[in-house]
Amino acid sequence: MRWPALLPLIALVILLPGCATDQAGDVAAYRSLTDITTEAPGHARGRELTLLDAVRLANAYNERLAIGGEAYVQALADRQRLAASLLPTLDLFGDLTLREHTGGGAGSTGGGSVARFDGGFSAQYTLLTGLTDFRTVRAADLDIEARRWLLLDLREVLILDTATAYYEVLRADRLIRVLESSMTVQNERLRDILARQRVGFARPLDVAQIEAQVSQTRVLLLNAENRLGNARAALKLLTAVDTDESVLTDGFEPGPVPDSVDPVVAGAERNRQDLMAARKTAEAARELVDASIGRYYPSIGVNLDYFLTRDTSPTDLDLSGLISINLPIFSAGRIEADVRRSWSVFRETVLNYSLTRRRIRLNVESAIADLSASQKRVDELRIQVTAAQEALRQAEAGYQTGLGTNLERVTAQDQLLAAQLQAASEDFTRKLSYLALLRACGTISTDVAGAAPVEIPDHTPVPESPFIRLAPADESQGESADAARPGG
Repeated sequence: MRWPALLPLIALVILLPGCATDQAGDVAAYRSLTDITTEAPGHARGRELTLLDAVRLANAYNERLAIGGEAYVQALADRQRLAASLLPTLDLFGDLTLREHTGGGAGSTGGGSVARFDGGFSAQYTLLTGLTDFRTVRAADLDIEARRWLLLDLREVLILDTATAYYEVLRADRLIRVLESSMTVQNERLRDILARQRVGFARPLDVAQIEAQVSQTRVLLLNAENRLGNARAALKLLTAVDTDESVLTDGFEPGPVPDSVDPVVAGAERNRQDLMAARKTAEAARELVDASIGRYYPSIGVNLDYFLTRDTSPTDLDLSGLISINLPIFSAGRIEADVRRSWSVFRETVLNYSLTRRRIRLNVESAIADLSASQKRVDELRIQVTAAQEALRQAEAGYQTGLGTNLERVTAQDQLLAAQLQAASEDFTRKLSYLALLRACGTISTDVAGAAPVEIPDHTPVPESPFIRLAPADESQGESADAARPGG
């Protein structure tokens, strides 16, 4: 058998193993980073649903996290492709040349054709590129790190979104229960006042006042039911399971308000995943600047062809090689434009890092202020509920003994209803404020969902540019993050 007949078989043997990709391994690559539990959680329709259950369902099944994971896999593939440029390549080639003789000349013997085939292996390797390829691969490594931190940050955002939807359902459900209880009492009073009117012991004004209050409460109840439906739809979207009939049991209790802001900010700057990603992005951009500058340097490449069979002239040639040297002398400003753009992108990433860092402080300060204010409102509203209950009791007693008016009783009932609604709503606001503080600190996954702590690398200074104006470094940045947990 001649070599030309063997070439397709050789190509098939070489190429087929390279066509396979480990898709399960790619998915496992990002699932190992984001999964809170090793086993996928389940949920049956109508079962009780705690906050932890809802968070773990969203972590396991929400597509947003998987989409972010695929971006991480794509970064891995990009790095693999760039690293391949550092290695030699080997190609199996075959060239078939067909020449047709049509005749027509003097002494011609007629038409005919000649087929010539050259086949073999071709190897290419770039010896020197001004370190451009190495810088590009290093930038790809840093981009992978940035994608990894962004993926973990997305998990934090998803958990907070799920908790927000969860407590919106609880808020609406609590509101409905308060309104239904109020409706029951008010309907009884309406029947009582109508009976009194029939025997002449109640005025038409008293009846009209209670009917107006019943109607107003019924409108509030309708609004609350619509709000509950929307909240359950949002929770279903986030958890990707049917939670329409699930009884939400909560089970989460917030911690105390931190005593000081600066230690919490220091911990947030150490743990926030988006700040880590911004740092790695800036480092990658700096590597790409050097890669662009490296294009000014000479590059040397080697091309080697080995022939298994050769019909073209010279037929006795089995090996041919070529060394190419490229030194840019005039590039019409293209390299300069690329370097200029790379520096601009680098400065942009440094500015984004600085802005992200300052925004984290704002997030922490706002979350602590919201939590502190919510805790104070909860305490005051509990006092209001107690006082409103006592006022209603006295108004009822005064009305029954003829010492009070029906208007006083209706007003007391309305004040109690408003206090109960505000207290119920504010309690959930306090929990969400604490969860927002955990999100601002970058620890909601570990403190609420029970995820394994992520190893935080030692911070290296972010690359600096002397041509941009940044805010001076905060002295609190050097404080220990051990005492930076909310309430720590």
